[in-house]
Amino acid sequence: MAEALDALRFRFAPTGIRLPELPPAPSEAPSVVAMSLPKAGSTLLFALLQDLAPQAGLAYVSLQDFFFVQGLRLTEQPHEAGALFRPRGYCYGGFRGPPPYAIPILDAARCVVLVRDPRDMAVSHWYSVTQSHVVPKAEEGEHFMARNRARAIARGKDAHVMQVARGLDAQFDRLVGSGILHREGTAVFRYEDVIFRKRAWVDAICAWFGWDVAAAERARIADRHDVRPETPDPTAHIRQVAPGNHREELSEAQRAQMDRVLARWLAMFAYA
Repeated sequence: MAEALDALRFRFAPTGIRLPELPPAPSEAPSVVAMSLPKAGSTLLFALLQDLAPQAGLAYVSLQDFFFVQGLRLTEQPHEAGALFRPRGYCYGGFRGPPPYAIPILDAARCVVLVRDPRDMAVSHWYSVTQSHVVPKAEEGEHFMARNRARAIARGKDAHVMQVARGLDAQFDRLVGSGILHREGTAVFRYEDVIFRKRAWVDAICAWFGWDVAAAERARIADRHDVRPETPDPTAHIRQVAPGNHREELSEAQRAQMDRVLARWLAMFAYA
């Protein structure tokens, strides 16, 4: 991620918010887009693409990571960022949900979307926001992640997980409402189907994007990111990877309540 951010040079949007300049496009290969949701395996997906894209002749760009380091929430990101999309030469990743600005290439570009059981996402969010997430230092004032951590700890685990579940209901609604899932040019993967089959997943991503990456490189990149903790570590970004962790973390009553809140998405993605 550091190399990708270093490659983005600053310029100013009309709103006064700094925008990056894109690094040079290495080739005329068609640009692609990758999207997920927070705590749905998004970091893994984007790490894989950051390694794979250069092998396919594309520059990896994450506008979301750029704005996150600046301390901007999703709703604060400038609409002018839509002008940074090019039809050729780039792999646009880092999207944890549809951005507030347009993606003009979306109708033509191939896309990959990664989803996960939202009940596991809610539990993972608790550990991430209270323990494992590194809080960046904002250029001005306090980074919003620091405020989020303090509020979550004060709220407590049970209340926080249920609040996150309600927020995830809205996030899935926005993802479906964006139309990206139902495009012919979009491949949807479930975290549960790929987390223990990373070589096959990398092969599928490359095939979908039409990337001619050598088999040895695909295997090397997949293996590099195949991290499987032997025991859960709440302080690590990769706390644990096994699907269904919410069954161990939540009471029966909580699970029933969460199933009601998330019923649409559990059914849509075959988690019910």
